[in-house]
Amino acid sequence: MGVNIFLLDRRPARLDVGGVVQSVGTLRRFWKMTELDEERADELRASEDAAAVRPSPKAAIVADLVELPLDMQAGSEVRAHLVIGWDEGRTRVTDMKWDYLPVLGYAVRNPNNGTFVLHEERDGVLHPLDRKRALELGLTGPDGNLVAHGQPVVTACENVRPFLDRYADADCTLSSGIRETLMTTVEGEGLPPAGWFIGKRPMDVTHYRLGQPPAP
Repeated sequence: MGVNIFLLDRRPARLDVGGVVQSVGTLRRFWKMTELDEERADELRASEDAAAVRPSPKAAIVADLVELPLDMQAGSEVRAHLVIGWDEGRTRVTDMKWDYLPVLGYAVRNPNNGTFVLHEERDGVLHPLDRKRALELGLTGPDGNLVAHGQPVVTACENVRPFLDRYADADCTLSSGIRETLMTTVEGEGLPPAGWFIGKRPMDVTHYRLGQPPAP
Protein backbone atom coordinates (compact mmCIF):
# COMPACT_ATOMS: atom_id res chain seq x y z
CA MET A 1 0.00 0.00 0.00
CA GLY A 2 0.97 3.66 -0.17
CA VAL A 3 1.19 6.33 -2.82
CA ASN A 4 3.45 5.49 -5.76
CA ILE A 5 5.32 7.99 -7.91
CA PHE A 6 5.41 7.49 -11.68
CA LEU A 7 7.96 9.35 -13.80
CA LEU A 8 7.68 10.46 -17.41
CA ASP A 9 10.12 8.25 -19.28
CA ARG A 10 12.47 9.30 -22.06
CA ARG A 11 10.92 6.75 -24.40
CA PRO A 12 7.63 7.74 -26.06
CA ALA A 13 5.11 5.23 -27.36
CA ARG A 14 2.99 5.09 -30.50
CA LEU A 15 -0.74 5.16 -29.79
CA ASP A 16 -3.42 4.47 -32.42
CA VAL A 17 -6.42 6.65 -31.63
CA GLY A 18 -9.23 5.89 -34.03
CA GLY A 19 -6.81 5.05 -36.82
CA VAL A 20 -4.48 8.02 -36.29
CA VAL A 21 -1.13 6.94 -34.84
CA GLN A 22 0.58 9.53 -32.67
CA SER A 23 3.32 9.84 -30.10
CA VAL A 24 2.43 9.81 -26.39
CA GLY A 25 4.44 9.63 -23.19
CA THR A 26 5.17 6.57 -21.08
CA LEU A 27 5.22 6.41 -17.28
CA ARG A 28 7.48 4.19 -15.24
CA ARG A 29 6.98 3.35 -11.58
CA PHE A 30 9.57 5.02 -9.32
CA TRP A 31 9.23 4.73 -5.54
CA LYS A 32 6.53 5.17 -2.95
CA MET A 33 6.27 8.65 -1.44
CA THR A 34 7.22 7.24 1.95
CA GLU A 35 10.36 5.58 0.56
CA LEU A 36 12.04 8.75 -0.67
CA ASP A 37 15.44 9.37 0.89
CA GLU A 38 18.14 11.84 -0.11
CA GLU A 39 19.61 9.57 -2.77
CA ARG A 40 16.24 8.77 -4.32
CA ALA A 41 15.20 12.42 -4.15
CA ASP A 42 18.34 13.33 -6.14
CA GLU A 43 17.46 10.65 -8.70
CA LEU A 44 13.91 12.01 -8.88
CA ARG A 45 15.16 15.55 -9.54
CA ALA A 46 17.57 14.32 -12.22
CA SER A 47 14.80 12.39 -13.98
CA GLU A 48 12.48 15.38 -13.83
CA ASP A 49 15.18 17.72 -15.19
CA ALA A 50 15.72 15.34 -18.13
CA ALA A 51 11.98 15.14 -18.84
CA ALA A 52 11.45 18.90 -18.50
CA VAL A 53 13.60 19.74 -21.54
CA ARG A 54 11.44 17.65 -23.87
CA PRO A 55 8.03 18.66 -25.24
CA SER A 56 5.14 17.58 -23.02
CA PRO A 57 2.94 14.80 -24.44
CA LYS A 58 -0.85 15.11 -24.75
CA ALA A 59 -1.31 11.80 -22.91
CA ALA A 60 0.76 9.17 -21.13
CA ILE A 61 0.61 5.38 -20.89
CA VAL A 62 1.14 3.84 -17.46
CA ALA A 63 3.62 0.95 -17.54
CA ASP A 64 1.64 -1.18 -15.10
CA LEU A 65 -0.61 -3.81 -16.68
CA VAL A 66 -4.19 -4.80 -15.96
CA GLU A 67 -6.23 -7.59 -17.53
CA LEU A 68 -9.66 -6.73 -18.90
CA PRO A 69 -12.12 -8.48 -21.23
CA LEU A 70 -12.24 -7.37 -24.86
CA ASP A 71 -15.57 -7.11 -26.62
CA MET A 72 -14.29 -8.86 -29.75
CA GLN A 73 -12.97 -11.82 -27.76
CA ALA A 74 -15.84 -13.02 -25.59
CA GLY A 75 -14.65 -14.89 -22.54
CA SER A 76 -11.02 -13.82 -22.87
CA GLU A 77 -8.98 -11.02 -21.34
CA VAL A 78 -6.22 -8.85 -22.77
CA ARG A 79 -3.37 -7.05 -21.08
CA ALA A 80 -3.92 -3.31 -21.12
CA HIS A 81 -2.30 -0.12 -19.87
CA LEU A 82 -4.16 2.84 -18.39
CA VAL A 83 -3.91 6.03 -20.49
CA ILE A 84 -4.21 9.37 -18.70
CA GLY A 85 -4.21 12.98 -19.82
CA TRP A 86 -1.18 15.16 -19.13
CA ASP A 87 -0.34 18.73 -18.12
CA GLU A 88 2.10 20.94 -19.98
CA GLY A 89 5.39 20.89 -18.09
CA ARG A 90 4.45 17.96 -15.84
CA THR A 91 7.19 15.39 -15.26
CA ARG A 92 5.62 13.02 -12.73
CA VAL A 93 2.32 11.85 -11.27
CA THR A 94 1.18 9.77 -8.31
CA ASP A 95 -1.37 6.99 -8.40
CA MET A 96 -3.48 8.68 -5.71
CA LYS A 97 -6.42 9.47 -8.01
CA TRP A 98 -3.70 10.11 -10.65
CA ASP A 99 -3.49 13.68 -9.36
CA TYR A 100 -6.95 14.33 -10.86
CA LEU A 101 -5.71 13.82 -14.41
CA PRO A 102 -8.49 12.38 -16.59
CA VAL A 103 -8.48 8.74 -17.63
CA LEU A 104 -8.66 8.64 -21.44
CA GLY A 105 -8.96 4.87 -21.83
CA TYR A 106 -6.76 1.79 -22.04
CA ALA A 107 -3.97 0.97 -24.47
CA VAL A 108 -3.69 -2.56 -25.85
CA ARG A 109 -0.58 -3.50 -27.78
CA ASN A 110 -1.02 -4.64 -31.38
CA PRO A 111 1.25 -7.70 -31.63
CA ASN A 112 1.70 -7.20 -35.36
CA ASN A 113 3.48 -3.84 -35.21
CA GLY A 114 4.01 -2.99 -31.53
CA THR A 115 1.71 0.04 -31.70
CA PHE A 116 -0.76 0.52 -28.88
CA VAL A 117 -4.46 0.91 -29.69
CA LEU A 118 -6.65 3.11 -27.50
CA HIS A 119 -9.77 1.40 -26.14
CA GLU A 120 -12.78 2.73 -24.27
CA GLU A 121 -13.83 0.89 -21.10
CA ARG A 122 -17.57 0.44 -20.68
CA ASP A 123 -19.04 -1.72 -17.90
CA GLY A 124 -15.69 -3.39 -17.38
CA VAL A 125 -15.25 -4.34 -21.05
CA LEU A 126 -12.81 -2.78 -23.53
CA HIS A 127 -14.01 -1.49 -26.90
CA PRO A 128 -11.63 -0.24 -29.64
CA LEU A 129 -12.19 3.42 -30.44
CA ASP A 130 -12.92 4.47 -33.99
CA ARG A 131 -12.31 8.02 -35.15
CA LYS A 132 -15.96 9.09 -34.77
CA ARG A 133 -16.20 7.82 -31.20
CA ALA A 134 -12.89 9.46 -30.20
CA LEU A 135 -14.22 12.78 -31.52
CA GLU A 136 -17.55 12.29 -29.69
CA LEU A 137 -15.69 11.74 -26.43
CA GLY A 138 -13.66 14.90 -26.99
CA LEU A 139 -10.38 12.99 -27.01
CA THR A 140 -9.41 14.21 -30.47
CA GLY A 141 -10.01 17.13 -32.76
CA PRO A 142 -11.48 16.93 -36.28
CA ASP A 143 -8.02 16.03 -37.62
CA GLY A 144 -7.95 12.92 -35.42
CA ASN A 145 -5.09 14.14 -33.24
CA LEU A 146 -5.27 14.07 -29.46
CA VAL A 147 -6.21 17.30 -27.73
CA ALA A 148 -4.74 18.25 -24.36
CA HIS A 149 -6.62 17.00 -21.31
CA GLY A 150 -4.86 18.03 -18.12
CA GLN A 151 -6.01 18.63 -14.58
CA PRO A 152 -9.50 20.15 -14.22
CA VAL A 153 -9.84 23.57 -12.62
CA VAL A 154 -11.66 24.60 -9.47
CA THR A 155 -15.11 25.95 -10.27
CA ALA A 156 -16.47 26.42 -6.73
CA CYS A 157 -14.92 26.56 -3.27
CA GLU A 158 -16.17 26.91 0.29
CA ASN A 159 -15.30 26.17 3.91
CA VAL A 160 -11.68 27.31 3.86
CA ARG A 161 -10.29 26.37 7.26
CA PRO A 162 -6.94 26.00 9.06
CA PHE A 163 -5.33 22.57 9.15
CA LEU A 164 -2.44 22.01 11.54
CA ASP A 165 0.24 24.72 11.46
CA ARG A 166 0.72 26.71 8.25
CA TYR A 167 -1.78 24.63 6.32
CA ALA A 168 -5.34 25.20 5.14
CA ASP A 169 -7.84 23.07 3.33
CA ALA A 170 -11.02 23.83 1.44
CA ASP A 171 -13.99 21.99 -0.01
CA CYS A 172 -13.79 22.47 -3.77
CA THR A 173 -15.68 21.40 -6.87
CA LEU A 174 -13.60 20.68 -9.98
CA SER A 175 -14.68 21.23 -13.57
CA SER A 176 -14.76 17.44 -13.93
CA GLY A 177 -17.60 17.35 -11.39
CA ILE A 178 -15.46 15.87 -8.61
CA ARG A 179 -15.89 17.25 -5.10
CA GLU A 180 -12.56 17.25 -3.29
CA THR A 181 -10.87 18.70 -0.23
CA LEU A 182 -7.73 20.51 -1.42
CA MET A 183 -4.87 21.43 0.88
CA THR A 184 -2.41 24.30 0.63
CA THR A 185 0.52 25.55 2.67
CA VAL A 186 0.10 29.10 3.92
CA GLU A 187 2.86 31.73 3.97
CA GLY A 188 1.97 34.55 6.35
CA GLU A 189 -0.94 35.01 8.73
CA GLY A 190 -4.50 34.31 7.70
CA LEU A 191 -6.26 31.99 5.27
CA PRO A 192 -6.62 32.16 1.48
CA PRO A 193 -10.01 33.50 0.42
CA ALA A 194 -12.30 31.00 -1.29
CA GLY A 195 -12.06 33.00 -4.50
CA TRP A 196 -8.31 32.41 -4.66
CA PHE A 197 -8.92 28.74 -5.55
CA ILE A 198 -11.36 29.45 -8.39
CA GLY A 199 -9.97 28.89 -11.89
CA LYS A 200 -6.83 27.16 -10.65
CA ARG A 201 -5.81 23.54 -11.08
CA PRO A 202 -5.15 21.43 -7.97
CA MET A 203 -1.43 21.57 -8.84
CA ASP A 204 -1.60 25.39 -8.68
CA VAL A 205 -3.04 25.66 -5.15
CA THR A 206 -0.36 23.83 -3.18
CA HIS A 207 1.05 27.09 -1.74
CA TYR A 208 -0.62 30.37 -0.79
CA ARG A 209 1.24 33.58 0.04
CA LEU A 210 -0.71 36.20 1.96
CA GLY A 211 -1.90 38.89 -0.43
CA GLN A 212 -1.96 36.71 -3.56
CA PRO A 213 -4.80 37.85 -5.83
CA PRO A 214 -7.53 35.47 -7.00
CA ALA A 215 -7.37 34.05 -10.51
CA PRO A 216 -8.36 36.57 -13.22
